[in-house]
Amino acid sequence: MDVLAPTKTFPSLVDSNFRLQVPHNSNAIHFTTSSLPKRSSRSKLSSPSTPTLSTHSNGHPSLSSANLSGDAAGNEVLRRLVRNGELDSALRLLESIFLRGTDPPDIIPCTSLIRGLCRSGRTAAARRVLDIIETSGASPDVITYNVMISGYCKSGETDEALNLLHRMSVPPDVVTYNTIFQSLCERGKLDKAFEVLDHMLHRACAPDVFTYTILIEATCKESGVGHAMKLLDEMHAKGCAPDVVTYNVVINGICKEGRLDDAIKFLNNMPSYGCNPNVITHNIILRSMCSTGRWMDAENLLSDMVSKGCNPSVVTFNILINFLCRKGLIGRAMDILEKMPEHGCTPNSLSYNPLLHSLCKDKKIDRAIEYLDIMVSRGCYPDIVTYNTLLTALCKDGKVDVAVELLSQLSSRGCRPVLISYNAVIDGLSKVGKTDEALGLFKEMEGKGLKADTITYSSLVAGLSREGRVEEAMNMVLELQGLHIRPTAIIYNSVILGLCKARETDRAIDFYAYMVSRGCMPTESTYMILIEGLVHEGFGDEAVDLLGELYSRGVVKKTSMQNVVARM
Repeated sequence: MDVLAPTKTFPSLVDSNFRLQVPHNSNAIHFTTSSLPKRSSRSKLSSPSTPTLSTHSNGHPSLSSANLSGDAAGNEVLRRLVRNGELDSALRLLESIFLRGTDPPDIIPCTSLIRGLCRSGRTAAARRVLDIIETSGASPDVITYNVMISGYCKSGETDEALNLLHRMSVPPDVVTYNTIFQSLCERGKLDKAFEVLDHMLHRACAPDVFTYTILIEATCKESGVGHAMKLLDEMHAKGCAPDVVTYNVVINGICKEGRLDDAIKFLNNMPSYGCNPNVITHNIILRSMCSTGRWMDAENLLSDMVSKGCNPSVVTFNILINFLCRKGLIGRAMDILEKMPEHGCTPNSLSYNPLLHSLCKDKKIDRAIEYLDIMVSRGCYPDIVTYNTLLTALCKDGKVDVAVELLSQLSSRGCRPVLISYNAVIDGLSKVGKTDEALGLFKEMEGKGLKADTITYSSLVAGLSREGRVEEAMNMVLELQGLHIRPTAIIYNSVILGLCKARETDRAIDFYAYMVSRGCMPTESTYMILIEGLVHEGFGDEAVDLLGELYSRGVVKKTSMQNVVARM
């Protein structure tokens, strides 16, 4: 076989002397061989004591006159429909009441209808209800408007919320404004929020502590704590006392600016401001201490908060356990976890997971499994993160059969496996030459509605290639195009390596060309695999020349080149 002969499918990118042909404006070295029945409102409302709904030819429901008549009956049915969650029937009935044009609809069920429609994301339908209320001569109260504005804000329609604010038939209250402030600030529109604050003050609606807390938090994020402190001063000037939440927002902002010592001073000064710090205040400081490596200060803070009668929470201990595990102080982390019940705290899965992760990282799998048993015996049930940690560790430790058994038990243990769970075990099986079992899990996974990703396919392709099943590996890569999944360089490299090991470097180079044609940039590994493939087939001199050319173009490192030469 002439590995230097050009192929019919791909143009020759390496001439008979292994010289590279590099396209302009490309970082890739292009070379080949030369080579989804809703409960009926009628069935619910057809008792003798209840007015019955019928339907006009125009599609709107109407009331029979057998028992109750008029819009009083309509409002009664409307209340029942809304209470039962039959929003579409309620909306049709409201339209019917409106078309009768007699008494206006009842505000209370209409407000509930607006709320239900907004919760289901149907703000346009909810606005239609509000329009009917206003047009029919009814008087919507501020609660009705607040519900509609809240619906707009939660669906991201802040402009609609602002438009409604400016045309309300009753004065907005502080809840109205706070809802809008929250929405604007969450979307980074602080300047607009201050415009609305001016509107609020002009309407003589006094901001409350929630108003200022929302604005202070947003100001900390956007303009810094310095500007936020001016709002805090304004609060005091207007006689609005900040609460612990307000101060927590400020302390959090100070910590995020990296000013931990200033945050600690603020914490210590809070009693003089007429507000005692709570556990959340301490947790904010504690997290900042841990993130900056100040473990002794964190321990002192924990002791200080306990001595002041501020009981730590599970979150407090979890912060400490996470930090200690990251630092490799597993023994100290275990001591903290064991002391949690003394402070009235029961460890949860977030307490145990960092410990299990650290034990697995240190390859202490048996100890991790022992701690899992301790965790369950104490009534704390593992979550999917716990199991995924163990599955990954078991596979890395070569205990793939144990991982397969554990994966099969997850559902019975009340924890449904996710894609990461399957990927861990599929990868483990593929690496120990059990690709058929991996393919079986792949089919099982798809049968459960989980879609494979590039990680899944990378493991399977590598496994097939390692087992010499290169044709199957290539077919799997080609199938990805129809699945709208772009293979990564790692996937292509696995096939190229498999071909080179099979002494089919000419096909490996063709597959390299296919890789480039699909818009996947080769990596240094790609080129080194091909170089070693040439050496493996006896083209040592040509491989060295090509390697030198690749090195001169900055495609491969000098150390990589030296390693290849040393092995020749």
